[in-house]
Parts: sequence; structure tokens; C-alpha cells
Amino acid sequence: MKAITTFLFLLFASNLSAQSINEIRTEFHAVVLNPDDSRNFHNFLKDIENPTSTVKAYQAVSEALLAQVVWNPFNKLKQVVKYDKQIEAAVKEDPQNIEIRFLRLAIECNLPSFLGMSTHMDEDVDMIVSDMSGVSRMKVNPMFGQYIFHFLEETNLCSSEQLALMKQSFNSGAVMAGAE
Repeated sequence: MKAITTFLFLLFASNLSAQSINEIRTEFHAVVLNPDDSRNFHNFLKDIENPTSTVKAYQAVSEALLAQVVWNPFNKLKQVVKYDKQIEAAVKEDPQNIEIRFLRLAIECNLPSFLGMSTHMDEDVDMIVSDMSGVSRMKVNPMFGQYIFHFLEETNLCSSEQLALMKQSFNSGAVMAGAE
């Protein structure tokens, strides 16, 4: 009986964790469309106990997004510096995680160049493109993989050859395999 209870607990906990990350992704997408919700997104993430490296990356991103809504330039910088420390820790914890690399790329792409904090963009693009099939390992809805692809396409961060390679992965179903 104890083994069954333990199994059910672990099953429930793993489903809760998967549901939570999908909810975080949904909230992230919503805040990107409406930056005024940055404080709500930050509050939603700040109290998560025992965050995974991916959740830590979203927590870091929430710090950067707060910089958009604070008025004082010193506070803006403080938020971006806090983001930078947290995202670097998340990348160091899981350097092959495409989602973490995408989040860092999305923020660095939008940081003012005079801050000198956009130093990983080429590295992150190369990693994402070369291992786009890794999106399927994230156990994510195929829409998130499409989101990454469209972001890279719209920002012109990829060459036409890189975009063709990713499109080939999408068309072959490599990115879609294993998605929930």
C-alpha cells in the first residue's frame, strides 16, 4: 500500500510540475504581448519552491521584464543586472537546454546595446539551430517550438540557411516528436 501511495504521489507531482511549466510558458507569452503585466508575472514566479533550471530562467526573465515597467533608470539597471546573474546561473546549471538559451536570447536581443550585456546572442542562436530537435525533449506543445522559430525568423537573428535547417526539422516531425 505504501508503494502505491508513493507511486501516486510521484505521478501527481510530475504531472503538477509539467502543468506548472506549461502554465509558466503561457504566462510568459501573455506578458510578452502585454508588458504591463510584468509585475504579475514576477509575483507568479517568485514563490515557486525548488525551481528547476528552466523555472529559474523564467524567474530571471521576470526580473528583466520588470525593467520595462519601472520608471527610475537606476532601478531599470538593477533589474537587468539581477536578471543577468540569474540567467547565467540557469545556463550554467543546464547549458544544453534550448528553452533557457531561447529565453536568454530573447532578452539579450531586446537589451540596449550600450549595456554591453548582449554577448551570448550568436552562441545561443547557433546552439538553438544546431539542436532544434531538442525542443521535443522539452515535452512542450509544438506551438512553443513554432514560437521559437518565428521569433528567430522575425528578428533576423538567423541566416536563411539556419532557418531552412530548422524548417526541415519541423517538416520532418523531429521537433514535434514527444510534444505534449
